[in-house]
Amino acid sequence: MVWTYRGRAVPLEVYHGVPRGWRANEIVAEHARLGGTFDLTGPEATEPGAPAWLPERYSWLQYRQMLHRVGEGILQGDAACVEIAVRYIVLRYIGSYSGFLRQMLARRLKHATLNENQRRRLCSHFAQLVIDGERTDEFREYAKLWRKIATTGEVKRLIAELRRDSNNGGRVRWLETLFAS
Repeated sequence: MVWTYRGRAVPLEVYHGVPRGWRANEIVAEHARLGGTFDLTGPEATEPGAPAWLPERYSWLQYRQMLHRVGEGILQGDAACVEIAVRYIVLRYIGSYSGFLRQMLARRLKHATLNENQRRRLCSHFAQLVIDGERTDEFREYAKLWRKIATTGEVKRLIAELRRDSNNGGRVRWLETLFAS
C-alpha cells in the first residue's frame, strides 16, 4: 500500500516513522535547551497504538507520547512546551497520527501565552494553509486558535491577497465569516 498526500507518494517509513529531530530524547534535549520547567519524563510508552509491522514502532510510540507530554506542559504554563508545540504545528509533518497531535497541540495553545514571534509564525502558517487550500481535519482547531491570535491587519491583508484571484471567493467568504465579530 502506498500512502499519498495531495497526490504525492509518502513512503511507508516516512508516514509511519518519526520526523527528523523529533525523537523523544531530542524533544527532551530541546526542551532543556529552551529552559523548560515541566518534567517531560515518564514511563516509556508500551501501549498498543502502532502496528507490529511499523518500521520504527518503539521510537514512534515514544515520540507520540512525548508530544502528549508537551501538551500537558503547555497546560502547566511551560514556555518551552509552547515553543515546541508551535514548531511541531509549523513543521507540517504528514505522518501517522500527526494530524491528531497537531490538533491536540493547537487546542492546548488556545489557553497558552504566546510571544509575538510565536503568534506571527502561527498566523503566517495558517494563512499559507488557506492560500494553498490545505484544510485537513485539524484545521478546525487551527481556526479557533487563529481567531484568538490574529490581528485585524493580518486578516485584511490575507483577504486582499486572496481577492486578487477570483477563484478564491469561497476562501474569502470563509475568512470573513471566521473573523467576523
